[in-house]
Amino acid sequence: MQKLFLLLTLSIIAFASPSWMFKVEHEKTAIIGYGVGVSLAKAKQSALNDITNYISVKVQSNVKMSSSDVNGKASSNSSSNLQTSSKAQLSGVEYIKIAQEGNLWYVAAKYDNAPLEVKLERLIGQATADEVQNAYLKNTPLIQALNDEMKYTLDYDLIRKDNLWQIKYDNYIVPVGQKDFYRLFSIQNSDEVYLAANQEVYKENDEMYFNIQHKNPGFISVLYVEHNGKVGVLLENKISRGNFRYPAANSKDIFKVSNPYKKTIYELYIAIYSTESLDLQQFENVGETHLDESNYNFHKLINYLGKHSFSTYAIKIK
Repeated sequence: MQKLFLLLTLSIIAFASPSWMFKVEHEKTAIIGYGVGVSLAKAKQSALNDITNYISVKVQSNVKMSSSDVNGKASSNSSSNLQTSSKAQLSGVEYIKIAQEGNLWYVAAKYDNAPLEVKLERLIGQATADEVQNAYLKNTPLIQALNDEMKYTLDYDLIRKDNLWQIKYDNYIVPVGQKDFYRLFSIQNSDEVYLAANQEVYKENDEMYFNIQHKNPGFISVLYVEHNGKVGVLLENKISRGNFRYPAANSKDIFKVSNPYKKTIYELYIAIYSTESLDLQQFENVGETHLDESNYNFHKLINYLGKHSFSTYAIKIK
């Protein structure tokens, strides 16, 4: 009976809705979001949510691994699955159709979804001088595309604002969708440390391990960034005098790849070399706990990398 009532309600909404609902013509670079609500405010929020669901980096996380935590304590078959959704605020939305039919409001909203580098160039205008860029960001495909568009290197930041990842320059900010977010993942190496995984492409339940090389004795830490920008610490301040595999070949602890999303995702792994023990308290250790909403810390990690020698490795998970 409850399911029948729901279907009946949906049928009434579909029957009573304006003729333009779900049919608004628009430019190729625009996104149209549709909303229905018992008030105009709720209908507008519904249309806004429709747009943000399309452009946002999805706030879902899944961790499945058997590993050792930072204290060397075994965490057997540690696993977690967290799925959350958040409302986001989005600037630059134009409400192009509004109508009231009966007790319901109907809204169509438009958002310009031109390439990120084009949108920023429109906002910033003509640059006049080069600026120093973050050591990690400057070698990513997204920032290199921005440099090509602007003709100058500007000091961009990745920020987390209104539950969205955004690129910021001065007072200008532009949301980063999933495709552009992946353009912030890149393979980079330094003279002090080199990181490589055993594969570039993985599928469900594949074993993953890393080969880490460094010239001088020191401390090695390994972190990773999920497809949504959450950051976890896998290995913290291992004292090392030479090259090693992580996890070791004779270790009982292994990493197993998991992908519950039914689509290809990407992840980024980072090795940091230091001559002294690092303070990584701002990042969550991966062990018995999952990475929750407080772990959207890719922007903090990017700034952290600007002060250290690091190597990164991006992988694909099918």
